[in-house]
Amino acid sequence: MIRGLAVAALLALAGGASAQSVEDLQRQLKERDAKIRELSERIEALEKKAEPDDELNRALERTLVQQGALLLRQGVYEVQPQLGYSHWDKDRSALHHQTDLSLGARVGLPWDAQFQVRVPYVHVATAAGSATALGDIDLALSRQLGREDGYWPGTFVALGWTSRTGRDGFDGSVPTGGGFNVLQAALTAVKRQDPMVYYGTLSYADPRARVLEGSRVDPGSTTGLRFGGILAATPETSISLGVDLGFVGDSRVDGQPVPGTDAVLGTLQIGFAAIVTRSLMFSLNGDFRFSGNVPNFRLTLALPIRF
Repeated sequence: MIRGLAVAALLALAGGASAQSVEDLQRQLKERDAKIRELSERIEALEKKAEPDDELNRALERTLVQQGALLLRQGVYEVQPQLGYSHWDKDRSALHHQTDLSLGARVGLPWDAQFQVRVPYVHVATAAGSATALGDIDLALSRQLGREDGYWPGTFVALGWTSRTGRDGFDGSVPTGGGFNVLQAALTAVKRQDPMVYYGTLSYADPRARVLEGSRVDPGSTTGLRFGGILAATPETSISLGVDLGFVGDSRVDGQPVPGTDAVLGTLQIGFAAIVTRSLMFSLNGDFRFSGNVPNFRLTLALPIRF
C-alpha cells in the first residue's frame, strides 16, 4: 500500500509520465528491496557464525568455564587432560609430595545446565613410602540460575560428589585418596566489568561418616569462600588472581568432637591461560598456602580441548 501511494504521488508530480517510466520506477524499488533483504540475511549469518567463534577464541570465557563461573552451551563438549604437582613441608605433614594425572570431561546440557566428571591417577610420597594408584573420582552437575542484568550478577549453582575410589590409608598403606565420600554444593556469582570479570563462590562440603575399627568416624564439614578476578589481557590470553578459604569444623568419633581438628585453610591462587588453537587452550595455575594443613604450593597444567 505504501509503495502504491509513493508511485501515485510520483505520477501526480510528473503530470503524465509514461507507462515505461512507471515500470522503471517499480523495477528499481524491487531491486532496492532485494538488496536490502540480501544484506540483512548476510549480516544475520555473520552474527550467528561469530557467536560460537568468539566464545571458542576468547581465553576469558574459557577460563570462566574452568572456574565454574560459566557453563558450556548445550551440545558443546570439553575434554581436559591435567597434570598437577603438590608439595608439603616435611616437618608439618606426613605427606611430602603428590603428582597426579587426571582426565576430565564437561558437556553442555539443556536448560542452561552442565555435567562434568574427573578421574585422577595419583602418585603420593610420604615418610613411610610411596604409592601410585587411582585417586578419588569426582563429578558435578551445574545450572545457571540467573543472567547478569545491570547491577545484578550472573548466578550459578552446583551439586557435586567425590567418591572414595582412592586408597584411604586406614590399613597402614600410603593413601591416594581422602578416604571419605563427600557431598558438595556451591553457589557462584559473576560480574563483568570489561576487561575484568569478578567472581565469588560460597560452598559447603560434607564428608559422609564411616565405621572404622568399630567406631563411627565423622570428619568435619567445610564451609568454603572463594573470590577473585580474571583479566582479559588480550582476546587470546587471560590472567586470574583469587583467594580460597576453607573453614573446617571438628571431626567426631562416635559422636564426640575431637579437639584440635577444626582449622582454617587458605590459599592464594594465580593463573594464566592462552588460546593455542581454535579448540585447544593452555592453562597454568598455582595455589600457594598461607594457612592450614594444605600443600605449600600446587601447580596445575591443563589443556582443555573443546568440540
